Amino acid sequence: MRILGLYKKLFDAAGRRIGLLSNVRFEAALLALVLLTAAAVVWRNALLDRTIRFTPHTVSGMSHVLFSDADTGGGTVARNTGPMAWTCDLRAGLAYPYCGYELFLDHRHTHGLDLSNMRAFAIELKYGGPSTSFRVYLKNYDPAYADRADDESPQYLGVETNTTPGRWQRAEFTPDDFGVAEWWMRKRRLPPRYGHPQFKDITSMIVETGSEAPLGRHDFQVREIVVRRALLSEAQWYSLLLGVWIVMIVGYLGYRVVNLRRALRERRILDALALREAQEAANHDPLTGLLNRRGMGERFDGLTAARGRTAGMAAILLDVDHFKALNDAHGHACGDRVLSDLAGVIRRHVRAVDLAARWGGEEFLVVCAGVNRRGAQRVAEKLRACIESHDFGVGAPVTASFGVHWSSAGEPDLAQRVALADKALYAAKAAGRNCCRVYPLLSRAA
Repeated sequence: MRILGLYKKLFDAAGRRIGLLSNVRFEAALLALVLLTAAAVVWRNALLDRTIRFTPHTVSGMSHVLFSDADTGGGTVARNTGPMAWTCDLRAGLAYPYCGYELFLDHRHTHGLDLSNMRAFAIELKYGGPSTSFRVYLKNYDPAYADRADDESPQYLGVETNTTPGRWQRAEFTPDDFGVAEWWMRKRRLPPRYGHPQFKDITSMIVETGSEAPLGRHDFQVREIVVRRALLSEAQWYSLLLGVWIVMIVGYLGYRVVNLRRALRERRILDALALREAQEAANHDPLTGLLNRRGMGERFDGLTAARGRTAGMAAILLDVDHFKALNDAHGHACGDRVLSDLAGVIRRHVRAVDLAARWGGEEFLVVCAGVNRRGAQRVAEKLRACIESHDFGVGAPVTASFGVHWSSAGEPDLAQRVALADKALYAAKAAGRNCCRVYPLLSRAA
């Protein structure tokens, strides 16, 4: 009852404190939300837009590759002339000679850039050569059609634009300008549904010679590539704001009833604590704090259900020697103190998984699961020696006799196990007390 009273005081104090803090926090959160919403509308673009720049300096630590039709049997020769700069000597050999530069964006081949909300893609370069166009590809990875081990399996999103040879030029594209390469669709033999551009996982960017580029020398020098994207689309942004307000309104409505619900919750907790305390009291011996017969029965049923009836299990029944004489000589109060101290000895010297109970009067029961016959004997002998050496304050040693029953196959119930251990206990009493006997082979414990 003292515990229940303490919990009630704690709940009352916590409830008042929570109520006051909730009022202040809710009003502050409402004001902050109004200001943040206004700022989110006014500075939407500034908040959402992000720019990624790739320059010869920033890509120095990134992987890249220079490729050409020589990889598939052509005669083109390509070589790097500097960071994001290369030259190609297109030579006869294949019907459509080509060369290009690929910059990898995926970190350790795990993921690339999410450009689902890309607003613009721009490239600034200087081209020298006879071609009238160049191409840009973005490669998108999707496990539905791509394989990390196959460099040509990602979706090729391409766009081609005119060149102004010998001068720096800037070309800018929107996502709508990119289309899925037809040659990629044919080569992969994919159904039409994969012919729609995807920008979810861009693993690399490619700059290469244009369609039907003439034979000869083609020089490329890229000054920068700029990708402008939004963290969220406008629809997602306003949906987010609306969602925040909906959450706030729902929170406000919930706050209106929180006090009643808190009181109901506290009452339920107090009732649960009272019930648990009553159950614990019903299952424990008030003098020793150990389980009583009812508690041992319930715990034993749970133990056998968890381990199964085939698990090795021991029942150790012990009885205080000459307890009636001790009561007569020192009084019942002293006898109760001896039983309480003896329970403490048992608790300290059995495993946390073992069950210990006051079985009745001066009898105690210990149930050990997962032990063999020899292990059960050792537990009993250890308890016997600890009890004999303990000072109970009565001027003479207090001893106990032990009966042990062990079996690898479970008996139908606890009562039968105890009955067999009781037979061994009687044998220990008959042998002079302060000893252990084991059923069915009754021998002096080693």
